[in-house]
Formats: sequence, structure tokens, C-alpha cells
Amino acid sequence: MSNVMVVVADSVRARCFEANTKPAGWSEVACLVNPDGRALGRDAPTERLPRTNESAGPSRHAIEPHTSLPEKSLDAFARSIGETLERDRRAGRFERLVLVAAPHLLGVLHARLGKPVRECIVGELKLDLAGLTAEEIHARLPREFLR
Repeated sequence: MSNVMVVVADSVRARCFEANTKPAGWSEVACLVNPDGRALGRDAPTERLPRTNESAGPSRHAIEPHTSLPEKSLDAFARSIGETLERDRRAGRFERLVLVAAPHLLGVLHARLGKPVRECIVGELKLDLAGLTAEEIHARLPREFLR
């Protein structure tokens, strides 16, 4: 039997579904939550705070953050998803993997997935479907991803 894990993610949560060849073989098995995800793009500070004693030139300050807080949060969340998927892969919970997320999040996920997990990827959708019901998500997936 070829089990497929479908991960449907946004900046707030990642829902994991198992799809297998059995009838009614679609079920949500996990939901990972990013505690900082709701603040991304809304309440999270994204700009530098003013500093005193800045140099007068156009050069950057040595301690200026190069990554915004929302990006750091998203990166940490992607790392957590990657660790969970690696654990599930080792436990034999899936042989094939489908990722469904917005394009930016897919890029962050790819950077944080280990090679063994990346090799399991059989399909991707660049869509934000995490807020839909399980049945609506299943209906939008191409059938070849679930075979």
C-alpha cells in the first residue's frame, strides 16, 4: 500500500492528512500551529526601531537584523514542519508527500525539509487552502497526487 501524506499549510497552521488506497482513506492526522502566525503581517514589528548614535553614512549597522520577525517566525514554523515530517517518514507513516501552500511558504518549506523528505514529494499546489474543510481540500487535489 502506498500511503500519501498531504500537508496543507499557511503561516498559522499546517494540517496533515493521510490518504491511502482504502475506501474513505482520507483523514486529518495532525495539525501543527505557529503561535506567532496570527501576528504575521498584522501586529508583528517589521521595521527597525530608531537608534541613537547611528553613523551618518548609507552603510548598515553591524547589529541590524537582516531578517524580519515575521520571516524568522515563518522559518521556525517551516523547520518544525520539516522535523515532524522527518519523524513521520522514519516511522513509515508515508511514502509519498504532497505539499499545498502559498508560493512563498513553499519556498521556505523547501529550504527547511531534509533531503529524504524532499525526495518523497510527488506533487505541489501553490494555493492557500488551509482554511477549508477537509472535504473541500480533498475535492481540490488532483487525483494523480492521491494514487
